[in-house]
Amino acid sequence: MQSFKGRFEPTRFEDLTVTVDFHCHSACRFCIVQEGMNRYQGLSFARFVEAVDDNGRAPRYRRVTFTGGEVTLERRLFDYVTYARTHGGFEHVRLQTNGRRLADRAFAKRLIDAGIDEFFVSLHGPNAEVQDFIAQRPGAFDEAWRGLVNLRELGATILTNTVLCTLNVAHLSAIVERVAPLEPARMEWWNYLPMEDKADERGLIAPMATLAPALVRALDAAKAREVRCAVKYVPMCLLGAHAECVDNTQPDVVIVEEFYDLYPKFACLWEAKCEHAERCLGLTHEYVNRYGWERARLVPFPRTRPWEEPEDGLAYGSDEPHGEPRPAPSGDHPEWRALVDGVAEAHGATLAGVLLDRRRCTFRFVLGAARVDVVLTKRSDESPALARTRSFDVSYRDVRAPEGDPALRARLARLVEDAARSVDARDQGAMRLDERKGLVGDEALRRR
Repeated sequence: MQSFKGRFEPTRFEDLTVTVDFHCHSACRFCIVQEGMNRYQGLSFARFVEAVDDNGRAPRYRRVTFTGGEVTLERRLFDYVTYARTHGGFEHVRLQTNGRRLADRAFAKRLIDAGIDEFFVSLHGPNAEVQDFIAQRPGAFDEAWRGLVNLRELGATILTNTVLCTLNVAHLSAIVERVAPLEPARMEWWNYLPMEDKADERGLIAPMATLAPALVRALDAAKAREVRCAVKYVPMCLLGAHAECVDNTQPDVVIVEEFYDLYPKFACLWEAKCEHAERCLGLTHEYVNRYGWERARLVPFPRTRPWEEPEDGLAYGSDEPHGEPRPAPSGDHPEWRALVDGVAEAHGATLAGVLLDRRRCTFRFVLGAARVDVVLTKRSDESPALARTRSFDVSYRDVRAPEGDPALRARLARLVEDAARSVDARDQGAMRLDERKGLVGDEALRRR
């Protein structure tokens, strides 16, 4: 069942999410880090300082988001927030929270005064009956709602997040009716990801026959009230006029590495035939195992261009709560661009962009009708590489050149070789990339 969708997701290269706590005072039935609660550690303040200082020196991230567990339980949260605001050069600092502690208006105001300008608050039901059952904590809804009202009165940017599952699928429109008067910048709807219940023994995966119509009605209600929406992990072809609401982008996340081993993979029978195959992930493997491929229900949008197996997911810039996602960065990383300065010009080519996150730096070169990506990753001394410099393994990928033009391909090869030599000559060993997706080893586990 492996496919493009099983390997990559669209990425927001300029957004960083940091997990700083693995405690929570709720116990949501669909929690995707449930097994890690009270076991894993978040990113230490010392390592966070290193990351922020690095971003201050050579900016790559425009936003940092703090999450958990429940991030508001972190004792040093204000240290993290203050340091991010004063040293990182971030345009936005976001908090992802269940909102319960925000019921304390003084606490909410203190967060805003410290520099949080965006709050991403979970709301999984329109009332206490639904949400308290999901959270398994009486009073969870009332606290979260008071928190949202406090944020609205304090003038903060509000985004809400609702996880779509069998427990609330009948209440989605009611959630819109409840939230809309708060004038949120966006309401997000995330289809449940079965990370620790692969067989769906909890019965939380909602069938598309039920979920899609209910979600469309909620999106209709939101549109009527001029509330922007984003949908994740629901096939675009099931949303009718709301297909453009699908936004599967995710930021670069610092979390325990094991989290990624559990993260679901996606697939779709119509991947090679659908115009939106690169944006729409289709169905999780767990959904397919439970309900099948939905062969009759999913209808591909006819492609207007030939299918090409992607080398990577789509790249975006940064989240824009009040508008469309920013396009992928176009090369605004001068320190990294300097590693290949002059290479494109020497070959009559163009450096079309520089994409940078914690794990890699990608230079995209365009030469006439051809193009190639030169990729830097942390030096490993083990993985295959075109070249190794003080800091990096250098490789290339996504070679695209017209058939029957060996001369153009030869020029492209010489450009790649020159780029590798240029990086080797200019890499002084002070620039950092991290091959890990998250925390590994002893630092990931909480001391007992």
